[in-house]
Amino acid sequence: MNLNYKTDENNYKTILKNYKFKEDDRLNLLSVKDIAMHHKGDLLKGFYEFIFEFNHAQKFLHSDEILQRHKKGIEQWYLNLFCGKYDMEYFEKLNIISEIHVRIGLPAHYVNAAFSYIRSFIKEVIIKEKKYDVLVSVDKIIDINLDILTISYKDEEQTKLVDEIVLLKKVLDNNFIEPFIQPIFEADSLKAYKYEALMRLIPDKEQALSVYPYLNTAKRVKLYEKMMKIMLNKCIENMKDKDIELSINLSYEDISNESFKQIIYKKIQNSPKVQNIIFEILESDFIEDFSIVEEFTKYIRTFGCKIAIDDFGSGYSSMENILKLKPDFIKIDGSLIKNINSSKESKIIVKNIINMAKELNAKTVAEFVHSKEIYEITKELGVDYLQGFYLGEPKEFSFYFPK
Repeated sequence: MNLNYKTDENNYKTILKNYKFKEDDRLNLLSVKDIAMHHKGDLLKGFYEFIFEFNHAQKFLHSDEILQRHKKGIEQWYLNLFCGKYDMEYFEKLNIISEIHVRIGLPAHYVNAAFSYIRSFIKEVIIKEKKYDVLVSVDKIIDINLDILTISYKDEEQTKLVDEIVLLKKVLDNNFIEPFIQPIFEADSLKAYKYEALMRLIPDKEQALSVYPYLNTAKRVKLYEKMMKIMLNKCIENMKDKDIELSINLSYEDISNESFKQIIYKKIQNSPKVQNIIFEILESDFIEDFSIVEEFTKYIRTFGCKIAIDDFGSGYSSMENILKLKPDFIKIDGSLIKNINSSKESKIIVKNIINMAKELNAKTVAEFVHSKEIYEITKELGVDYLQGFYLGEPKEFSFYFPK
């Protein structure tokens, strides 16, 4: 990240000009330097009490040595607010701090919240000292600092966005989107009767990237629907000569998109294995407009497709909606399964979901089965199907069905 004003004197002067930071502001801040010095101990004490409410602070300031170094840096930065010298060297120091924040992964939210605390503290001190003329100058220097200390985030985000768009266009133009399948095992026999299709981006032979980190960008630049079309086509094409049930994930966005919904209907009408298609819908999607979800599921069932509720137990849907939908499968939220060996609450919730599913004549699937212990517990509880890296990882169709 090379920010132009790091080496261009005109840029930092432009920033000062844009914030209408003038000689009077410089003198105002310099005039309260001694007051700021006097209150630095109180500032640091309150500041660290405040930031340690954030998990990120506890993560990064995990040793006394690091904490003391951080305190020294904060103290110097705070005092420099009132140094009276806001030149190129001052701005270069701010840039270094900004780039360090991005490099260590410090969230921009943390920086903004920290600035909010410091601004309030300084203004409270200034008011107590009846230095009212300084208040506007304090706001200006804080805003300037906040601008500089977050600009690297903006630069980083812009670079990341461009890289993601390039990658997405590459995989789309070359049809490098593939369904990887993860087996879903019958709990008692441990035979793989079903598979879940998961979208992977293949920018080169060495990489198979999960689509999830790129979803927001794909939707933002209107590439998502094209990606889903490729995914749907390849899923149905790959399963046509195989005696398997295949789960395909759909979001509310897919179902509510009329043009894509018509593509789904056309595909399943022409599929020779339509009765082996399972559409998975996130439980959280029910809170959008359940009538759209209900209408979709009723229609595709007329062709023989099955319905699974994904991530059930995350707490979004009402029981009334579940009863209306009559799912064939209920996939229990992974957050409940992955810690079921250590969480009594998770075990109780999973038991209740299993009992409810039996009443609805729905089969249950435990996702995130990542260890032998989790496998044994979920099997003992009476889950019908098991899915997770302990039993089988997502792989190409050819891995599980070699020609």
